[in-house]
This record gives sequence, structure tokens and C-alpha cells, in this order.
Amino acid sequence: MSDAAARAMSLFPHTKLDWTIGRLEERSASMPDDPALRIELARAVLGRGLYHGGGEKDCNACLALVRKSLQEDPANAEALVLAGMALVGMDRPDGAARYLDQAVRIDGERADLRLALGLIARQQGDPGGAVRQLEMSCRLSPESWETHLELGRTLLMVAHRQGHPRRLVERAQYHLVQALQRDPPPAQTAPLLRDLGIGCLLTGRFAQAEKFFIRLREQERHAPAAWFHLGLVAYELGKYNNAIQHFRQYLRERPDDAPVLARVALAWFQLGEYPRAREACHQALLADPDNVAARHALGCTLLEEGDPNEALKMFREALLADPTHMPSYVEMVRTRRLGGDQRWIQQALESEVRGFDRLSPGSMSDSRALTRRRVQAIIDELTIVGPAAAAMVLRAINLTQNEALRFQLWEAACALSQQAVAEGASSRLREPGRWYGAGLGGVALCVAGAVPEQYLMTGLKLDEADLKKATVDRHGPAHDVQEHRRNLDTERQRARAHQALLLLSIGLRRSASGRELLRNWAGTADEELAVAAWVGLALYGDAEASKALRRRGADRGALPVVDRLLGEISPAALLREPRRVGSAEDTRCTTCGRAHAEVAHMIAGGDSVICDRCVIRITQNRATLTAADNATCALCGRSHFESAGLYTYNGVDVCNQCIQLSLGLSEREEVDAFLANW
Repeated sequence: MSDAAARAMSLFPHTKLDWTIGRLEERSASMPDDPALRIELARAVLGRGLYHGGGEKDCNACLALVRKSLQEDPANAEALVLAGMALVGMDRPDGAARYLDQAVRIDGERADLRLALGLIARQQGDPGGAVRQLEMSCRLSPESWETHLELGRTLLMVAHRQGHPRRLVERAQYHLVQALQRDPPPAQTAPLLRDLGIGCLLTGRFAQAEKFFIRLREQERHAPAAWFHLGLVAYELGKYNNAIQHFRQYLRERPDDAPVLARVALAWFQLGEYPRAREACHQALLADPDNVAARHALGCTLLEEGDPNEALKMFREALLADPTHMPSYVEMVRTRRLGGDQRWIQQALESEVRGFDRLSPGSMSDSRALTRRRVQAIIDELTIVGPAAAAMVLRAINLTQNEALRFQLWEAACALSQQAVAEGASSRLREPGRWYGAGLGGVALCVAGAVPEQYLMTGLKLDEADLKKATVDRHGPAHDVQEHRRNLDTERQRARAHQALLLLSIGLRRSASGRELLRNWAGTADEELAVAAWVGLALYGDAEASKALRRRGADRGALPVVDRLLGEISPAALLREPRRVGSAEDTRCTTCGRAHAEVAHMIAGGDSVICDRCVIRITQNRATLTAADNATCALCGRSHFESAGLYTYNGVDVCNQCIQLSLGLSEREEVDAFLANW
């Protein structure tokens, strides 16, 4: 790539930067009154300050240059932006904002301005605002590596705060790849490799992550970080010995890094080497007595070594240091449950629920959300205890007035009660010849989701011998043949009701094996049981089943009743999941008419198809494309209430979820191609 091309792709000069700055300084000294030359020098100095290690010294020099230009021309938008960015580089966002606010009023469509506003928002702890500004910067200057670099890093930061949702990490990777493909200066290459490796680690691309970190390891300054991340990759792959070796290489440079020592302990723990795990935990705690991860790892190790009391002590100490550390809380509750200490669990549940209403909503620590997670951890352990714990959960409901928490507890109590009923039903379904009947079938239908499907299928197995035995057991010996036949007919009807209800129960579960069984019954059973099987299939949304039921309803003059009932039992079909259009399909984009060969990809849903080019157009012009209030997405059926945004483009309504699906396909393909060829 030529120097001219590289400059054209950057917001700041980067090639031969020291020479460029020296040349500009000489020219500026000979022409001190040339404002354009002064601005060019300021931009070059600022680029060195922000991206080449110049730091505050260069940012301050840039500020001095542009202040002189602003004295001559206070409305110079470029000078205002450079002044603002220089103050951002000096970590003075409030002062930067004054310059940038003026620049917005003069020329708000500058890529460097939006880049600066994004960096300010990031400094001020507003990652959402930073992403919005940096996205606009990327749209205004899509070929600049700086805009992609800052957006990628910000998205990665947001993903970290939100628990690494895959879509956010993939978006971050896409922009980091865009930055790396645009040949950033060497000073930025190593951090980019690190960030891309972290993205691969978070998305399960372990082989690619390993390649990035091996490359990063070659640079002495970044070698410790490379060893650390290679250890994380090995740990995720279950290669615990390799993880320990990589972490040890890292610890040669930083022997007192307590979090890494704690990770070594966890690796030894996974290998079952509990004495070594304990030793590594003690090393971590010597380096940092308050290290939560080390105390958690030590507690887990002590628990496996058969010392629950000391393990509980470690978990309590970890929670004293960091009350938000859920792994320690979960292990503490689990340890109490394993020890049979249900009284402690009950008191813990009541304590968490009773204190919930006193917590202020929307606090920075989100203490209410933490309490909800703790309550759920207790409920998870009570679920293992079994149905006997339902009463414990029900008592806790009256300790709070918060409807969300009350509902969480009510759901748990219902699930435990359902579990109790399901266990009883499952026991009887294993002996269908003894217990069959409408009563058992009705119970199974009520708790179908909790009864293992194998027991529902076992419960269907009734033969003539079962019925004859049940006739004698339930009615006693008959005095004549006619009475015996009547009793046998009664048991046949009970058996049919039982089997029909079990077929409906299987339909409610909507499993693949259940669908196959229902199809067999629909094709081989007598008319009445076949109807039950068709109804079970209708619960899957099976169109053929609905047609069969409607035909039978029409034959008997009951079509309106059948239609009404089908409307009640058929699963909702309003929301559809769009699919990718295959390259062999002969179709065109509904919004622009392009064929598949003219675009990168298309997605289809309902009667509409949209290509990636139109999706990009919608993304770039969302502010002017808002759909009508009553609109629904032509691809998936979502309304404004069900989507983060709904837009009309060339007469087609498209929601934000479908836009993100299409963008994700494009971005994922580009990232995959880059990783495959890197």
C-alpha cells in the first residue's frame, strides 16, 4: 500500500510520522502565520500523542497550536475538534466537551468530531453513548482504521460489562478486523492482536485465539499478556497441564499476580491435584490476602478434600471481601444442602427475601438484582431437595411486597409442587395395567412437562390381558357372562380415555420422538384414538393434523367448533424466524429487486426477502425510516412493542432484530474469512 493510500484511510497521519512532524515544524517556523499549516502540524502531533506513545506532551503541544488558530478564527471546526481531542488525550473530558459542543453546532458531520465525542462518552462511563458516536464516526469515515479500532474496543468493553453476549463480541471482532485490515501503525498492531484473540476466546474460536496470542508472544513487551491468554485458551480446552505451564511463564514476569495464581489453583483443582491447588491458593493469598478468586478456589479444594467447615469459612470470607461474588455464594448454599442443613437454607432464603424491599431500586451496585440471583441460587438447591421444599418457598412469599420477587417464588413453588405430582404420576405410569384411567391420564396431562416422556410412552402400553385382569380386580368376579362383558367394556372405555389423555400429554411436550409416536398412532389406531393423536400433532402446529381434524369436523357438521378449538391449541405463528436464502434459490430482494448473485447474502421470512445492501441502507438512515405505529416486520412479524426498532424501506417494514441478523451474517462471514486466511 502506498503512503498516500495509507494516509487517505486514516484520520491522522501515521507514516514516517516523526519526519513528517519535523518537516511541518520547519515549514511552520518559516511561515508562522499560515493557519492551514498550523492545523496540519497540530493534527500530526495529536496523532502521535494518541496512537504512537506521545502521550500528554504531544496532546498539550497540539492544544497550544490550535488555540492560536482559534484566536484568529473561533469558528474553525477542525481546530475546535483537534482542541477537544487533545483534551480527551489529556483525560480532561469536561474541557474537551466545551470545544466539541461548538464544533457540533458548526459542522456535526465530521468523522473526527464523532470519534472525539465517542471517546469522551467512554471516559465518562457512558459506553452506550460512546458506541452511538463511534458508529456514526464509522459511517462518516468507513475506511479509517481509527474509527473501527475505537468502536471495536468499546464494543468489547460493553460486552465484558454485559457478560459477553455473543452478538456484541462478534460486532467488536468485525470492527477490530476492519482496523487490522487497514494497516494500522506497528504501535497499534500488538494491542489489536490481543483484542482479536480475546474476541476469539470469548466466541469459542480457540485455535484462532491461540494463533493470535502466539504471534503476540513474539513481542517482548506483550509476551506476559500473551502467556496469560494462552493459559486461558488451554484452560477452556480442558488442557489444564498446558494452562499451568503458560501461567507459569506469565508468573516469571509477575510472580505476585494473585488472580493468575488463583487460576493456577483452579487448573490443579480440575486435575484432581488438591494439595497443589491448596498450595497455589495460599501463594495467591500471600500476594493478596483479599483475593476473592483464591478464597473461592481454596474453598472448593477443601470441600473436595472432605473439610466442609473450612470450605464454608473460605466462602464466607470471599463474600465478606466481595458480596457480589456469586460462585462463592452458590458453593456455600450447595455445601449447606449437601450437609443436610435445610434450616440454614430456609433462614438464608427468608433473610434475602425479607431484606429485598429495603433495598433501593436502580442503585449503582444493582443490589436488588444481586438479591434475585441469590434467591435463585437457593431455589436451585431446594429443587434438588425435592417437593418437600415447596412449603419453605411458599412461606417466603409473604415476606416481600415486590411483585417480581413474589412471582419468582411462586413459580418456584409451583415447579416444586408439579415435581411432586409428576413423581407420583410417573410411578403409576410405570405400571399402566394396574393404574390406568382418566384420573391418571388427566394428572399426566396437567404435569406433562415434568413427567419424563419415556413414562408417558410406557403408560400407553395396555393390552387385552391388562384389561381382563383389571376387570376382575376392580369389579370383582361377575355372576354371569353379560355382567362380565359390561365390566370389560367399562374398562376398555377407561383405557381409551387414559390413552387419549396420554397422547395429548405427549403432544404438549413437542419433542421429535413424541411427534413420530403420534404419527404412528394417527395412522394405525382406531378412529377415536386417531383423533387424539391428530390433536396431539396439532399442538406441534402440524398443518396436516389440522386439516384432518377439520375434515372430520366437517363430516359431522361441527367445523366451527373444530376451528375454534384449533385456534385455542395451535401454537402462535405470528413470529417467524427469518432464514438465509441459499445461493441456488431463484429469488430477488423485495426492496430493491437485486438477484442473489448481485449481493453478498439475503434473508427471507414470510413473503419478503431483503438483501444485505438494503439492510446497510436502512442502518445508515434509521432516523428517517421509522415505520408506522401499527406496522409489523414483513420478515418475522414483530411489532414496535416486540422489537428495538421498526423501519420502512421501499414499502417493506423491517425490524431491528432482522437487521441485526443480516448484519451479523455479513460481519461473521468477513471475520471468518479473515481468520481463515490470517
